[in-house]
Amino acid sequence: MNQNSLGKPEREYWIDAVRSFACLCVITTHAPIPNGSSGAWIIPFYNYMAVGGASILFFMISGALILYKEKPVIPFLKTRLTRIFFPMVVWTIITLLWDYAEGSIDAKTLLYKTIHIPFGPQVGVYWFIYDVFGIYLLTPILASWLSRCSRKDVLFYLFVWGFTLLLPYLRLIDPLFDGLTDYTSGYLYHFYGYLGFAVLGYYLRRYVSIAKVKPVHLLLSSASVLFLFIAYYFTNIPHSVVQDRLGINIVCLAISYFLVIKHLPLPHRSKHIFYDFAQHSFGIYLVHLLVMRRILWPLLADYDVNYMLQIPLITLLTAGMSYLVVHILSKLPYSKYFIGL
Repeated sequence: MNQNSLGKPEREYWIDAVRSFACLCVITTHAPIPNGSSGAWIIPFYNYMAVGGASILFFMISGALILYKEKPVIPFLKTRLTRIFFPMVVWTIITLLWDYAEGSIDAKTLLYKTIHIPFGPQVGVYWFIYDVFGIYLLTPILASWLSRCSRKDVLFYLFVWGFTLLLPYLRLIDPLFDGLTDYTSGYLYHFYGYLGFAVLGYYLRRYVSIAKVKPVHLLLSSASVLFLFIAYYFTNIPHSVVQDRLGINIVCLAISYFLVIKHLPLPHRSKHIFYDFAQHSFGIYLVHLLVMRRILWPLLADYDVNYMLQIPLITLLTAGMSYLVVHILSKLPYSKYFIGL
């Protein structure tokens, strides 16, 4: 990490750029208005491109940031867990109350879901927070181990985790491969899952340093995208497999996003734009579904706009409106308890 003239570490603005891109990808995956008009391939294409950059990049960023050095257990958990838990509870309750006011759930369901907030996502899109919560619990142990092991050690474990990324395809050949990650007897069970993305993000930040974007990185991205068309049009591979977050092609796409953005030259002005947007990204993630589906969708539902234009339009409008909401809320006292700032 570079240091400025005062000896303090310089901010790595590429991380802000990756986080901003990931935030836009999350919004994109939720953007299509049901029953709109489109070509058959447009929604899967947008979704495929966005899934490779959405939650996956957030997991990788978390690993790049929090696994980089050892952490004191209690202070780290107190800071990190409270930063994500309280805002998630607040916006889950707001969403549930909105559903109740609209009549989509009754009082009994409202109470039931509210009680169960600590144990599982009651708003589907918040599944990501619960997984991050688990990664945070393991972070002090992982960071301590990573600080002591060699690059080859990390690569070995990433290689084992990488094998599990083939399982979505191997299961199509033989259901026996399901047993490899079975929690009762599967020997790969403890390697399978999103924790691998955190270690991958740590590895890419610490060990992968290039002067500029190289053709191999663009080739990796292009090959991942090409796989989409081959899988959709020339094979019978189910869409759920092609777009599996824990599939090798999606991970290759995420790695290419991470490396390309990491090594893009950022103009000075854009650095501060990315920094500001990234600082609001968790709040944007929390509020974007309400902004999109309760405000924008009803306003745009009567306009039959082709998905090729509709999805980017809704993504940008949602991002802009959500940013304004979060920016205004950030001015209020105790804002860290409901938007994480």
